[in-house]
Amino acid sequence: MKIQGLKQFSIVSFVAAISSFNLSYADDAFSPQSKYLLGDWNGQRTELASKGINFDANLYVDTDYLADGGYKPRDGATFASQLWLGSSLDLEKLLGWKGVSVRTIVTARQGQSTSVDNISYPGAPQMANTQATWGRGNVDSRLTQFSIEKIFTDTGWSVRVGRIGMGSYFNAMGCDFQSTSFCTAQNGKWMGNVWYNEPVAQWAGIVKYRFTPELSAQIGVFEFNPTNIKENQGWNLKSNEMDGVTVPVELHYQPKQGINQLPGSYRLGVFYNNADKTQNKDVLTGEQKDRAYAGWFTADQQLSSVDGGKRGLYGFTNISFHDTTVNKIDNTQQIGIRYLGLFDEHPNDILGLGVNRIHVNDRYRDGVYNKKAAINEDAEYNIELNYSHYVTPWLMLRPVVQYVVQPGATDKVDNALVLGLTTKVIF
Repeated sequence: MKIQGLKQFSIVSFVAAISSFNLSYADDAFSPQSKYLLGDWNGQRTELASKGINFDANLYVDTDYLADGGYKPRDGATFASQLWLGSSLDLEKLLGWKGVSVRTIVTARQGQSTSVDNISYPGAPQMANTQATWGRGNVDSRLTQFSIEKIFTDTGWSVRVGRIGMGSYFNAMGCDFQSTSFCTAQNGKWMGNVWYNEPVAQWAGIVKYRFTPELSAQIGVFEFNPTNIKENQGWNLKSNEMDGVTVPVELHYQPKQGINQLPGSYRLGVFYNNADKTQNKDVLTGEQKDRAYAGWFTADQQLSSVDGGKRGLYGFTNISFHDTTVNKIDNTQQIGIRYLGLFDEHPNDILGLGVNRIHVNDRYRDGVYNKKAAINEDAEYNIELNYSHYVTPWLMLRPVVQYVVQPGATDKVDNALVLGLTTKVIF
């Protein structure tokens, strides 16, 4: 089954709709003090929120220029964009259904990739992408999430079912960087053949139990359906191409008073996939397998505070290991820092620095997929320095410098220097 009508929605059509927006409905539209470009709709937005109806919409544009190195120089910049439209409905406020809420997200992605088109060597794997909003094709729109959650407040249990992206709730991390090396669930990058992050969704169910306000555990069962990632299947709800399931399990610790008595977030998890078609093959022999697995540890901890608030230094890390039988990447390490509110006059700005290592599986390098010996280094390294400047609460500009060392784990292409700019507009 496909949902008709909305699937032709695109960034172009949304911009056209914005250009025809009647400003008489929003006296504070484009106000530098407003949270949203379109304002509070003369108070209607706040009123709807008080009744349990919330909307969120934003546009990300990642602009990159390959300044030096790479495989194929380019005269101009490349652009990748994502439009995000979301709604959250509190059915307890709307209908009296205690602990029940509905989340809906529609996304649209278009653009090009500097990593794919200009940095990567054709005979080596394309690993990290310098533009996080590029991926899963140029699609007019996708149903990225449509789920319903029930929280059993008195018991600590909660259940969520519907169309869900795996990285939204497992191996989750922030996205204050432009490179995919430091943005969202890393399993979607290094095992993307079986783990589908947003914008791709799949039928799923998640059960969560909260032991204490700071400690919880969750398990999910996600349909594994390769059809979901195709460019023309953004609104496909069928499961006839289903080829097994992916089961993630995760422990999540959120101390309110961790290091230096400051809050943090720690995740430890594993997943197992039982696909039995072409997704899982032995990287050394090419023999078909019927399973894949991986594990991860993530940490994001505030390390210092200005006047006891959120401003200050944060440290983060993400470590993963992967099935060496079927996966080209066997382990990754990521470490970085962010400083929120470096200047008093810009308390929401973020200075970020991250370093990432993506290690190639020795069995893959020696196997049938590397007969031409293009992969002759052990790893790819990614470094990013950026500054997220909030010109207004609804407009963020993030100048970026990235350096990719041994792209694709090969010396057949020069290290790449990338200059970029991420723009975010909150509608």
